[in-house]
Amino acid sequence: MSTDMPASAPQYQNGPQHQGAPQFHNAPQGQPIPPAPKKKGIVARILTAIIGIAVAGVVVYGINYFTSDAAQSKAGDCASVTGTNTKPEFKTVDCGSAEANYTIGQVLDSTTAKCASEYYDEYTETARRGPDSKLCLVPNLVEGSCYDLDSTTQMGYPAVDCGKAGTVKLVKLIKGSADESACGEGAPLTFPEPKTTLCFAPTESA
Repeated sequence: MSTDMPASAPQYQNGPQHQGAPQFHNAPQGQPIPPAPKKKGIVARILTAIIGIAVAGVVVYGINYFTSDAAQSKAGDCASVTGTNTKPEFKTVDCGSAEANYTIGQVLDSTTAKCASEYYDEYTETARRGPDSKLCLVPNLVEGSCYDLDSTTQMGYPAVDCGKAGTVKLVKLIKGSADESACGEGAPLTFPEPKTTLCFAPTESA
C-alpha cells in the first residue's frame, strides 16, 4: 500500500489576488477586453456647440439672402415697390412688366451709405441674421403722363389725371444722359445711374 501523498497544487505566492473578482468564462481567448469609452471633455463639448451655432448662423444667413429679392438685386434690375414709405413691399420683376415701377440705379454696401443723387427714392432692408440692403431707385415714368410728385406716403408714382391740382407733366424722358440743360425751361430731375433725365412742366391746374 503506497503511502505517497498526492502532489499539492502549485502556489503563486507573488501573483495578484483576485478574490471575488468576476470571471469572464466566455471571453475570447487571447483578445483583450476593450476599455470603457472616455467621457467627452468640457472643452470638446464647448467647441462642438460653437461649431454647431456657427453652422446654424451660416445656414440662416444663406436662407435670408436667397429669400430676399433686395439682397440679390443688381443695378439695372427692375422692381415693384408698393406700400407706404414706412412699410414698403419690395420684389424684383421683369422690366417689361406693368408692375415695374422702379429701376434699380445703385446697390449700396451699407444702409448708412448715401445715394449719388438726392432725387433717388430709397429702399432699405435690415435683416436680423442676413445681409442688409440699401437700393437707390429711379421711378419708371411715362413721357406725356402726369404725376403727383409731392405724395410722400405711398411708394411709386402712379399716373394721375392731368386735371388734378398739384400735378406735373413729364414732357421729356431722356435715357442715357444726365443733363439738366436738356430740359430747357422744364424742371429737371437727373439720375447718374442709369443715366436718366426727366423733364417736367406744370399742368394748367397746378
